[in-house]
Formats: sequence, structure tokens, C-alpha cells
Amino acid sequence: MRVAVARMSWVLLAVLAACGGPPSSETLEEQEARVLANAQTLTCSSLQVLRGSIGSGQGVQGLATQTLSGTQDRWAEYVEFSPNTSVTCTYPLPAGVSAATVTAAELGVNFRGPAKSAMRWVFEAWDYTTGAWVVVGDNAFATSWRWSATSLALPAPVGRFLSGGPVKLRYRTESSADASLLDLLVVRVQVSGTDAGSPVDAGTPTDAGTPVDAGTPTDAGTPGDGGTPLPWTGVSSFTYQLTNYADDRLDQIAGSKFDLAVVELARDGHSNYFTAAEIGALKASGKQVLAYFEIGAIEEYRPEWAQVPADLKLGPVDGWPDEQYVKYWDERWWPVVQGRLDRALAGGFTGCYLDMVVTYEEIPANAAGTNRADLARKMVDLIARINQYAKARNPAFKVMPQNSPELVDQTGYLAAIDGLGMEDMYWSDDVACSESWCAENRANAARVRAAGKLVLSVDYAVQAAHVADAYTRARAAGFVPYVSVRALDRMTVNAGWDPQ
Repeated sequence: MRVAVARMSWVLLAVLAACGGPPSSETLEEQEARVLANAQTLTCSSLQVLRGSIGSGQGVQGLATQTLSGTQDRWAEYVEFSPNTSVTCTYPLPAGVSAATVTAAELGVNFRGPAKSAMRWVFEAWDYTTGAWVVVGDNAFATSWRWSATSLALPAPVGRFLSGGPVKLRYRTESSADASLLDLLVVRVQVSGTDAGSPVDAGTPTDAGTPVDAGTPTDAGTPGDGGTPLPWTGVSSFTYQLTNYADDRLDQIAGSKFDLAVVELARDGHSNYFTAAEIGALKASGKQVLAYFEIGAIEEYRPEWAQVPADLKLGPVDGWPDEQYVKYWDERWWPVVQGRLDRALAGGFTGCYLDMVVTYEEIPANAAGTNRADLARKMVDLIARINQYAKARNPAFKVMPQNSPELVDQTGYLAAIDGLGMEDMYWSDDVACSESWCAENRANAARVRAAGKLVLSVDYAVQAAHVADAYTRARAAGFVPYVSVRALDRMTVNAGWDPQ
């Protein structure tokens, strides 16, 4: 579905940020200190009610990711705990992680309920060495009946909470005053010798659902529809920069420790294309490299602008006269797309990163003389054609569209892509993504992830707490996260989250 408007004025961005809610009493340094660096996130695998009850139809899925803020109330996204309730949650350690390798651990919590002065809710962890529950914290951090997120550190030595099996948490109250809600209850562990985490950090297919979530082969087509999608290896981090390359070169990105980079076809966005030697040097640094270009719109400064007939242009993108939507299904548009593919192939890029897929839902529904469903079908056909054309010339070439994850319901879409890039999954310029389309995007991206595709999650934020939240939630969902500024005019390295 939708993404936040990418071309907002800076004045509008400032207004949006100001409307994000009441200012936090914490400093950015205090917020950052609350979250472990390079943490791996463990989610609850088993929720057991010892006393009292939880909401009907609710379960562990409501505790895995933080999706709610303010006073939002979406039943399926949290768990409600009745008064006088006590529950336990079990958190298995991922493969390769043991009690001996964990140097620190914490609970990630998003709570909505009464203030502690009215009713105390307690978080406890099971100590295997003493055979007793240890209090980790309570709801003292929370504002009455507003979603309040925090991190609660497990007291040292943390090995005692892991040495006898999975981490076990207990959440309880002895009071009958009121209920409480949890939108997040995860365990984050800091493992010795890690940089920015391993592929395990990004979760497993189980985290994001099962292949059944993504439909059947009939729903999504077969590999023959668009070539055989290729597996990704070794991608647990990425960077995304489209302008303002230092000295018009890629040396800064090459010197980083990211596994994958998304860069423009041309260093100036026009016709000064990156050479095969430059892309080869970037790949030699251990990175996979995707070439960014649009397939549903054209900007005036692009060299192909003059060759696009006027009747192919459908009006400005979000009110910007220097960029026009195009009739992407028209055969006269294909030479532009083909030309960009040819340059990406000749440049030695690992694959392509396709923007403005959202054109199909932003132009008038009858733009093709048909309807919105037909426009979706035509966009999938274009992506499939790109896949077929590229793989016929380089079978290893990968195709990754950006946004519009609901196309997963279109026949042949999954078979035609090797991954998916998603913007504004959790934060849009430091404003929480809380519209209904945000939840829809996350759910559909999870279906793509469950089908075995790499999903890159791009959020726009600079506040430390928001950055930490985006990385934590994305990794818990099985996505590979990156947080930067919307201009994408720099390589952002978020301390404690990106490899350094």
C-alpha cells in the first residue's frame, strides 16, 4: 500500500516531527543508553497463563514487535492481561548463542495500563542457579494508559538466567484494580565478539510467518513465470545512498563494513554513470551492489526525459513538476527501462533496486482505461519482464522492487522478484508509522519474507530511541534494517546497530 511522501518540504517535515507527541523527558543519550548495542532479539515462543486470563484470540504474536504508540488500540497487535493475572513466556536462545557467550541482556517492553501508583505490574526472570524468580522491573516507567516503551536490564551476572535452558520471564500483578496491555515483550542479548550481529539477528522464516502466509504457488505464480529467484547469502546489513557521494566516488561505502549497498546508476543522477571498474572495486570490498532507478516515473534531469513522449507522462509526482508519473505499461516506456537495465548489467551490479512501483496506486484508477486491479497487474508484468530480460543476460542478476508489498497477492509477483525494499516501516522522519497502511505494509512484507525473500527495511529517523526501535522491530520480524535521513544523501552508520 502507501508509503510516506518521499519529497516533503523541510518545513512540512519539521511540522510532522513536532506533531509526533509530547517531548520525552529523557535526553537522546539516555534513550540510546537504554538499548543494548548489537543486540540479538529473542521473541516469546510459549505463553502460559498461570493465573487470571489474557484477551480472547491473543497470543505471542502480539508481543514480538512494537507497533503501537499514544493511545492506539488495535486488538490483534497486543495482549491484554486481566486483573490478578500471572503469565510466563519462554525465549529460546538462537543457534550458536550460549550462556557463556552472552555479556548482557535486557527486556524490551511496550506497556499501556495504569500507573504504578494505581496498580503495580512486575517483570521477573527465572534464575536457574537459585531456582527463584528475580524482579527485573515494574511499570514505574509508564504514563497512565499511554503506550510507554522502555528497556529493563537483566541484573548481572546474566548467565544465571540462561545457563539452564531458555530465558523465562514472568509478568504478573497481585492487584485486582485494572487490566494492562503489552505490545512488546522481547529479550535482547549482547553476544561477545559480535560486530553488528549475524544473519541470525535478522530472524528466521518463522519470525515472519510461514510459507503458507505468502499464498500457494497458484497465488504467486511459479518460478517459470519470471525466471528462478536467487538466494541471498551473507546480507545482515546494508546502506542506501543516492546523492552526494564523497568526491563523486564510492570509496567511503567501499571502506564500510556493510554487506550490501544500494547506489544510483549515475553519480550525478544524470549521465555520469558509475563504471564497471568502480562497481567492481565496491564488490571487491565484500559487498553486493544494487543499482537504483525508477520504473514508474521520470525526472526532468534524467537523460531519457527528452525521449519520453508527452502523452506518456501522467502529471507531477506528489506535486513536484520536475518529476512525472508515466504510463509504465506502454511499449514506448520499455526502451527507457531496458536502457537502465543494460547499464546496470554492463556496470557489473549485483542487481537492480526498482523505485516508483507505487505509481500503479497513485495515478488515477482509470489511467489505463481500466481499473486499479489492472494497473497492479500491469506493474507486476513490467517487473516480471525486467526479471526475464536481466536473467537472460546474467542469470545471477537480482531484481528488488521498492514498496507496494501488497503485490504479493498478484500471480507471478513472488517468482519475479529476488527481494523487497520497504520504506517507512516503523518511522517516517521521526514520526511513528501508525496509519492503517503501515500495519498492512508490515504484514505483507512479512509474507514476502516468509516466502524466503530478502526484505530490506528503510526507516527515516535521527532520534536515538527511534533508531533503536526500528532496528529492534525490523530484526524481530526477519527484515534487514537501515535507518537514515530521507534525502539519502549520506552513508549513515548508526552506532551500536550498523557494523563499524
